[in-house]
Amino acid sequence: MDIVCKLNDIEKKYGSERVLGPVSVSFERGTVTGIAGPNGAGKSTLLSVAAGIIAPDSGTRWTAGGRICYVPQELALYPSLSCRDNLSFWAGVYGLNRKLRKSRIASALELVELTDKAEKTVETLSGGMKRRLNIAAALLAPSELLLMDEPTAGCDARSVDVILRTISHAADNYCSVVFVSHSADELRICSKVIYLEDGLAVRESAR
Repeated sequence: MDIVCKLNDIEKKYGSERVLGPVSVSFERGTVTGIAGPNGAGKSTLLSVAAGIIAPDSGTRWTAGGRICYVPQELALYPSLSCRDNLSFWAGVYGLNRKLRKSRIASALELVELTDKAEKTVETLSGGMKRRLNIAAALLAPSELLLMDEPTAGCDARSVDVILRTISHAADNYCSVVFVSHSADELRICSKVIYLEDGLAVRESAR
């Protein structure tokens, strides 16, 4: 397997409380990994360490060196701007030139089935549509590792379906996708699922 990210004996504490680890996991290119477990199990902390947002107290983190994209639960969208203008902003942040920006935005909107909402402001969208647009922004530039914290939170059934198909599409294009979910139905698209409990990986199942 072509490993994109590997965490070895990772441990993280906040004060005297251990919230994660020791945990050892790896994420492979072209696969979808699910992270499951009860609230407070350390799922979000694991994603943050993998993304390089927080440093572990012990253990090592290795990545293949490509672009890593982290999509937290909080939306990174401007409510008063249109869907297209939001994506244009993020395309600029990623450094896409004007010609590439236009085609990437069109492709991203089509992928999350929001082409017909391109000129609508974000504040007029449903919660599920906002989630889909937020993911579209993350996919404007290719990444080797895509980390998503509960990407379907608060979504209607259609948006859940679109998001899961988008995740599978990213993996089909050789991205390693890791997402947190409480839904066994959503986790069925995963190549493997890592179950956390009290900060420990209690089991891992392959699909």
